[in-house]
Amino acid sequence: MIPTAPKFGKVELLIRTGGNSRTLETFEDCGLMITGDYMIVILDEKDDINNTLTSTGNIFNLKEIVSYKTHAK
Repeated sequence: MIPTAPKFGKVELLIRTGGNSRTLETFEDCGLMITGDYMIVILDEKDDINNTLTSTGNIFNLKEIVSYKTHAK
């Protein structure tokens, strides 16, 4: 996890997919960062004893985001 990214139990993104179409994306136990014109959702892959092996960032252009909701961890 990026050390400065706030961590949440769940993040829900309502994403514009074209015209008036929208889809809800849900991420569990993740970090969230907004930088420039982008929102980055960071997911950690952990081993059996909870050590972080890798982190993956899902990058969304803010123009695609209709709304987002965070849930405490």
